[in-house]
Amino acid sequence: PTMSVVAASPTASHLADSPSVTSASLSQQPNGSPTRSAVGAAAALIKTGPPVKFGTTDPISLQEPSEADRLLSDRMREELEAEFPAETSDGMARRQAVLREIEQMFSDWATGLAVEAGLSSEEAHRQGTKVTTLGSYRLGVVHPGSDIDTLCIGPPNVSREHFFASFVPLLDQHQDVTECVPIPDAYTPIVKLRMRGVCIDLLFARLAKPVGPGDDPEELARDDDVLKNMDEKSVRCMNGFRVADQILALVPNQETFRRTLRFVKYWARRRKIYSNVIGFFGGITWSLLVARVCQLYPYYAPSQLVNRFFRVYLHWNWTKPVMLCETVEPRKEPGLSDLKVWNPKTNPADRQHVMPVITPAFPAMNSTYNVTETTKRILLEEFKRGFETVRLVEQQKAAWSKVHEPFAFFEQFQFFLWLEVLVRTDEVYKKFSGWVESKLRILVMQLEGVNGMLIHPNPLQYDLCGSDGEWPMGCGMFIAMSFSSDAGAHPGLTIDLRGPITQFMEVINQWADKDAYAGQFKLRLRWIKRSELPEYARDPEAAQRRQADAGPWRKRPAEEAAAGGAPAVKRPRVAANGK
Repeated sequence: PTMSVVAASPTASHLADSPSVTSASLSQQPNGSPTRSAVGAAAALIKTGPPVKFGTTDPISLQEPSEADRLLSDRMREELEAEFPAETSDGMARRQAVLREIEQMFSDWATGLAVEAGLSSEEAHRQGTKVTTLGSYRLGVVHPGSDIDTLCIGPPNVSREHFFASFVPLLDQHQDVTECVPIPDAYTPIVKLRMRGVCIDLLFARLAKPVGPGDDPEELARDDDVLKNMDEKSVRCMNGFRVADQILALVPNQETFRRTLRFVKYWARRRKIYSNVIGFFGGITWSLLVARVCQLYPYYAPSQLVNRFFRVYLHWNWTKPVMLCETVEPRKEPGLSDLKVWNPKTNPADRQHVMPVITPAFPAMNSTYNVTETTKRILLEEFKRGFETVRLVEQQKAAWSKVHEPFAFFEQFQFFLWLEVLVRTDEVYKKFSGWVESKLRILVMQLEGVNGMLIHPNPLQYDLCGSDGEWPMGCGMFIAMSFSSDAGAHPGLTIDLRGPITQFMEVINQWADKDAYAGQFKLRLRWIKRSELPEYARDPEAAQRRQADAGPWRKRPAEEAAAGGAPAVKRPRVAANGK
């Protein structure tokens, strides 16, 4: 195959064709793994598919999977389904019913606003509204308990202020809604909703011009012109849908892509490298990376793609971006020319990105702008481990579960920075913990400059499990620290963390809502040894049992008397274990 791809991918020597499972036999061992046979016999069975091209370059390989590769992929799917099952048909039906109800509520509400503004009933019904999905749900990678990223597309006469001030209270009053937390001031404004047990992350985008007769807002959203004169926040929300839609259009085989992505995302979560906010990769980035490997190996089976996923990105030249298609520069016309497209040649800030992975929809953006040198080091270590472990699976020396074995964070390190977010209500928890989490990357970058020390941030937020009698809810976050001569450490070296921590706390104190919620939140930060870890981090299950035995959290007697009884408190949705 042509190697014109090397300018933006690993070297040819790393990517040369080689059957991932050298087997000419269709038999299986008792454990379900394919048996091995002669390499020469396997090579004789290698078939290639017709020439195709997806993305910016020709494929690296047109090789089709052998029967052994298919068997190994089936085994991978079976093991994953046993540990991390996909959503059931009943669960999907419940999700679809919730989405239909939200869409009906949104349509009725927007129509009512239009009538109040003077439109006739017929005109109001023609104005065009749509509720659609994005993220993992749109990509078809859904498991029980996962959120549905949802976009409400509204007509020009419906503003974001209307949405948060009028529609969100309607949702909150719905009898089946048990949680409704609007965050209108976020970089991408969002409503976190729970309806009949289904968690929804609700976004809003306002169309800049009315929908024509017979036009579908979702179809219009696929065209770049929909962004003309659209406000910046609506562009960000709309592009969530447009990116997911483009990914599905740019992969050779959607089902193979989904099966591979399910494995990679589960692996990333278990290895504690799934978090865009803290500087690892988020869901959209993992999707883009898997999609690019599918383009480079269009006929491979999922097990082969997992192998190449680790291999490709371990050896990737990260001075070059990962892209599914060429970027499109904005047209020189009003309403579009101001949209910023990722371009390191013209934007100096884009040249500073450490591991660029570019979204395919216009305007192209870097999905990994939060990655630091520390998180890059950790990601590359995990790619290396992943590739080596997959090779053991292919050699029948390990099970697939070994690949996504949980990273033993608290056993791996001796020293930690321990942050605790402590709050009084669910609303304050979501806002303040989100603020702290979004700024944790700043602390990571400050700590990178401390001589003699390597750090490893943990993206999980650990439920306090009622461990603090003063505060009803909150979470713990941890950054591990290690010291080695390779990092410049030596006997007698003094490690001074005051500078990084002081700067971080100054940023935290800039929280816009701190006065509105005075006395309802607190951030506690300590340096601890492994032996000082709280129970909810060392043994979450034991902490949960202890909390259940103790009953609901209650205030101290004096506080309870003053308040007239203990309040009902919703528990925050935060991680309490490695899954």
